[in-house]
Amino acid sequence: MSDFVTAAVIREALASIVREMRRSMVRSSYSSIIYEGYDFSCVLVDARGQLIAQSGEDHPFHVIPVAASVERLLQKHERIGESDLFLHNDPYTGGTHLNDVAVVWPVFEAGRLLLFVVIRSHWADIGGMTPGSLSGAAREILHEGLRLDNVRIDKSGDSELMRMIFDNVRVSNEAIADFHAVLGICRVAERRVRALLARYTTTTVLSAIGDLLDASEKRMRAALAGLPDGVYRHIAYLDGNSAEHFPLHVRVSLTVEGEHVHADFTGTSPQVAAPLNAGPAIGPTSMLTIVKSFLDPAGVINSGTLRPIRVTVPERTILNARYPAPCGGLNEVRFAADAAVMGALAKIIPERLTGDVRGTSNHTYIGGHDPRRNRSFIFYEYPSGGTGGWADADGNHAVRAFNEGENVSIQSAEMVEVLYPLRILQNEIRPDSGGPGASRGGLGLVRQVEVLADGLRYSLLSDRNLMPPGGVNGGRSGAPNRYEVLRAGAACEVSEFPGKVANFPLQRGDVVCMMSSGGGGFGPPAGRPLARVREDLIDGLVTPAGLAAYAASLGPDGEVVRRGDAVPDRTVQVRFAPFPSPVHCTLSGSLARALGIAPGRIVELYASTGPAVRLWVQSLTDADGAEVCVSDTLTDILTHGRPQLRPLDSHFSPETRNSAT
Repeated sequence: MSDFVTAAVIREALASIVREMRRSMVRSSYSSIIYEGYDFSCVLVDARGQLIAQSGEDHPFHVIPVAASVERLLQKHERIGESDLFLHNDPYTGGTHLNDVAVVWPVFEAGRLLLFVVIRSHWADIGGMTPGSLSGAAREILHEGLRLDNVRIDKSGDSELMRMIFDNVRVSNEAIADFHAVLGICRVAERRVRALLARYTTTTVLSAIGDLLDASEKRMRAALAGLPDGVYRHIAYLDGNSAEHFPLHVRVSLTVEGEHVHADFTGTSPQVAAPLNAGPAIGPTSMLTIVKSFLDPAGVINSGTLRPIRVTVPERTILNARYPAPCGGLNEVRFAADAAVMGALAKIIPERLTGDVRGTSNHTYIGGHDPRRNRSFIFYEYPSGGTGGWADADGNHAVRAFNEGENVSIQSAEMVEVLYPLRILQNEIRPDSGGPGASRGGLGLVRQVEVLADGLRYSLLSDRNLMPPGGVNGGRSGAPNRYEVLRAGAACEVSEFPGKVANFPLQRGDVVCMMSSGGGGFGPPAGRPLARVREDLIDGLVTPAGLAAYAASLGPDGEVVRRGDAVPDRTVQVRFAPFPSPVHCTLSGSLARALGIAPGRIVELYASTGPAVRLWVQSLTDADGAEVCVSDTLTDILTHGRPQLRPLDSHFSPETRNSAT
């Protein structure tokens, strides 16, 4: 055991090594997704595969699965040499999606394996069926590119294997340059580790690492001990990629027992032949990210933090997929898992939670040949959206959320126009996109990109185009994502399902429109002070049409005026079809008509505490005084007061929506 001061110094020294790696990545990389987008993470892992250091700026979905990747490496390779390094991107064995390639660099001391330096970075392309590799049309993982399951190469980086890999990716010159930059950074990181060992001795450093893991475990145990024992459930949804599977869902049951919590994702949708699956490392990632963020946001994250948390994720579900399920949209699945865990926690600590975040990576690709420079290119955009409102403040506009890393919100217009045959026509906040609430959700953004060359192709992999980010404690949903291609001012039909596009042929003069979702609201909209509603209106965050969500309107002198509730009349019985069992509810006829309640429609059920619940109308019949039957998933919510319902805004046609129920 090391002393407290020495352990603290070594903890910061290890984190400093990782921070230097991050800065070096930004300064030495050739791909804009790295030096502009910061889509990479750096960590240190011990010889047993335990995460021991990260910077605090790295992405949770990058760094937490690294431990699983290294554990797989140690199982797969009995012998590891000092000149070896390993490449890994396989989602089924601890990776994320194929574009995120991890370089795992072993560090030895006197012939003994001490730790691994790991950099996981997003490659602009890893092969597959579309420029950028990610699209909404992948049916199997082979459509998404090359799988690398801890493939061994020499630390020099020179090998026939690497030549084969680079021959099978687009814009290979950038990939080669980035790869060798990573190798150089790993060499420097190894020197920094050796200097630390020389200063404090190997024994002291390893002892301090053990103490740091134990300290993180103790912090998490203390945080969990403050929760009431019990079982708490929630379900979150994804759009899917077809009416056949709409909507996909992630179901979680949290069992709190003293200083431990068990997250059971049994009941989650089976894996699909669509890029909306994730590997086994993502369930634990979501659980740790949300629990750490809301129960113990201070302090470091390492493998010790996970020790009091047990996670069960059944195989061959969208949260623990197996070959050949494509996993390009792993983040879309992860955001749904995050929302499910947040929804369950909202039943325990509703005052601490936020409305849901935008909930999708919004992978947007334009690729092809640039006639100005006579070379191929891939433009990769990832527009941010709003974050959720919370008890003390509104959500933030068009930024990364607490469950992401240091990714920027969007690439700079100047860099896009210099590098690619594209022009940015519009880049601004999207009015009315934040979820109404006592604390409003943050707003998404509007981005319009004009195409300046023929023969380019457009692909998109996003979610939340139908199922928007939900509110909490009576807050309303944010606006869903919306993507369009305008040709001569009119929208083109780019795909059969919203948010999923593959290789759509663009023409010179086309405009790709990105409208990202807003965050969910916190608290009932009627509880928002009129002065703040008026300020939102003046600032252009809410339009006159958007005032209806706050039960408000403009008076003759521009003042905000509240509207009263409608007078109930005869009742109707509504049969809803949620997962996993049907629900009956009685409404006034006028309310049902005002809300557009009809078979096939999607509605939300609000309550004063906890998350909103999404339901599908199965039938609507006249019935006075009908008994209300609720499933166990809704019991907690309905006991808090009279439910409210409304249709979800959607760009899905009624015909397709009906066929999907």
